[in-house]
Amino acid sequence: MKILVADDDTTLREELAGLLREDGHAIVTVADGGEALRTVERESFDVALLDLRMPKATGLDVLHRLRVVRPETAVVMITGEGTIDAAVEAMKGGAVDFVEKPYDLEVLRRTLRMVEEERTARALLGATRTESDISGIVSEAAKRGALLAILGPRARPPPGASRVLRIAAKGASPNVFAPAQLYQLNSAIETHLSANERPVVYADDLSMIEAVHGREDLRAWIRHMSGKCAAKGGTLVLRSLDAEVASEVGGDSGAGASPDVRQGMLESLANPIRRAVVGFVFASGPVAYSAILKKSFVDSSSKLSFHLQKLQSDGLLTKVDAGRYSVTDAGQRAWHVVRVLSEHKSPSLLISKS
Repeated sequence: MKILVADDDTTLREELAGLLREDGHAIVTVADGGEALRTVERESFDVALLDLRMPKATGLDVLHRLRVVRPETAVVMITGEGTIDAAVEAMKGGAVDFVEKPYDLEVLRRTLRMVEEERTARALLGATRTESDISGIVSEAAKRGALLAILGPRARPPPGASRVLRIAAKGASPNVFAPAQLYQLNSAIETHLSANERPVVYADDLSMIEAVHGREDLRAWIRHMSGKCAAKGGTLVLRSLDAEVASEVGGDSGAGASPDVRQGMLESLANPIRRAVVGFVFASGPVAYSAILKKSFVDSSSKLSFHLQKLQSDGLLTKVDAGRYSVTDAGQRAWHVVRVLSEHKSPSLLISKS
């Protein structure tokens, strides 16, 4: 990962940068908050390690700016003695974790693994896929000969497609299908899926299918093909889709998610700590704070208290008798969705915004 290390302590900063480089990360270092602000304006990072107390701008100042200019960057606060309460406040402001000085390298590595896992989970939930991510999936499938393109009259095939199936007013076997020939088109798609592991089906301009079959049938077709791709560990990529339809099918992509499971709940469960806590409470029934703390999901009670507050505010957990924590009904549905998604190595449905 590309990591920004912002700390005014030269020795700690350079030692940490060296250790992280040995772990294979690309590191950029800055010596104060002002330099950190200038750096994040011109460069993007996967992770920013920010000392809370720095000259010219605090770690909180940099965090707030990152939330505006680089919302995709995961922020980990670096705290010294007496700054734990401020670090928890930083987490409420969007930081994913905090680590204490002097650095415990294993704790920091665990935090970075958590960040990577959360990024993967958010990708599975469709929350953070960028156009470059989608292009990478398409290109990788093309190199393996596992890319199939389904194109309407206004669309062009992506580079490297192993086969192109077209939708046109009149069919012309074996690669051109009229909208009414949906059964034959599906058969051709399924032949490709059966012959490839992790196949990618790239569909662009489905307007003729919608015009002939209607919006509901188009949604059903998308769900059907997404499921077929998922069964082979693959992905259906949709492009140039009507914005309203994209919104509708995007809500369906959560492997059978109930419409009353809010996206915010799913995104909360992208965090591996919160996911582990919900999984434990779900499996154990109502449990006390002390029992959750003993599971060592985090390395301090302050962090656990923060995550429990977050899970309650997101509607996943609630307190029942004797102050014990229990998973809400909506939280149980969200948990089932995340468990299903975690079984797949890649999302079964992606919608390009380009």
